[in-house]
Amino acid sequence: MTVLADAIKKVATGPHLSKDLTLPEARLAMSEILSGQADPVQAAIFLIALRMKRETNEENLGLLQAIQAETVQTTATVEQLLLIADPYNGYNRHCPISSFLPAVLAASGLPAVSQGVKEMGPKFGITHSQVLAYAGFDTELSTQAATERVNHPDIGWAYIDQAQATPSLFALQELRTRIIKRPSLATLEKMTIPIKAQVKTHLQIGFVHKAYPPVLSWLAQQAGFASALIIRGIEGGVLPTLREASNCFRDLNACIFEPEKFDIEQSTRGVLPVTGDIVTAQQTAELGLKALSGQSGAAFDSLVYGSALALWHCGLQSSQRQAADHVRQVIKSGQALAHFNQGTD
Repeated sequence: MTVLADAIKKVATGPHLSKDLTLPEARLAMSEILSGQADPVQAAIFLIALRMKRETNEENLGLLQAIQAETVQTTATVEQLLLIADPYNGYNRHCPISSFLPAVLAASGLPAVSQGVKEMGPKFGITHSQVLAYAGFDTELSTQAATERVNHPDIGWAYIDQAQATPSLFALQELRTRIIKRPSLATLEKMTIPIKAQVKTHLQIGFVHKAYPPVLSWLAQQAGFASALIIRGIEGGVLPTLREASNCFRDLNACIFEPEKFDIEQSTRGVLPVTGDIVTAQQTAELGLKALSGQSGAAFDSLVYGSALALWHCGLQSSQRQAADHVRQVIKSGQALAHFNQGTD
């Protein structure tokens, strides 16, 4: 009997008899799945049973360690780096303007990387990959090529696709679509580290359900992040709503972010499509490029808000208002657009 089969016997025996896995048991079971040798039915049962039982911290960490072990990882020459962890399954109600955050942050003095896939079920929303591809970015960079862009002083940002960073996890896409409900992989894949900094690698990640911040904070610490900025974001993403206060976390410390403290006043929660109700990569790219060119509106304010939060959280700016003012100057001066364009060459 395989390690995976043994794990299924423990976690899939009903609400009263199911047992938690140890960290090594969870890691080995996930490693078997990622090896490509596991029976796909058993792999699906394992992931669903874990979700129904509710994963423990140790189980989640075991799965994350198995994923990280399969991830191509490099070390950049920069002192600090921010990993932006938006949902891999994308957005379908708001334009994912966060696709442009890494370039704004890089121009503001904080190198940044986002990661994801072209599309992911069951939501199949608009993703960073789709938006950046429309804007002219090569979304199939190797981890090494992405690292070179992060290291370049005139670029400082990159996007890494899971197909390049963790191909064995990417290979489970069809299986994940067929099991319908999102497994814990939907959270854990956002916490992999394809590129780390010389000194501090930070995480900016979103959540929806109130139970997640302690889990995310603990996992981020165990995974090796220097800090985690955990945002109650739009559609589970890294950008908070523009029109009201958001309950968020800096590691385990609860905090409230208020748009007015960043000199932001908007009546909309986030960036909505200009034409029709359907979110598209084309509209998102067009809105993002206009915002990088200094055009005011929800897209511009979203980039200011998300970037200012990161700069303040990582200690590059001493106050929230100062961070927001700095980002506005970086965008209006053309520096953010220049960094974005250099990254797409």
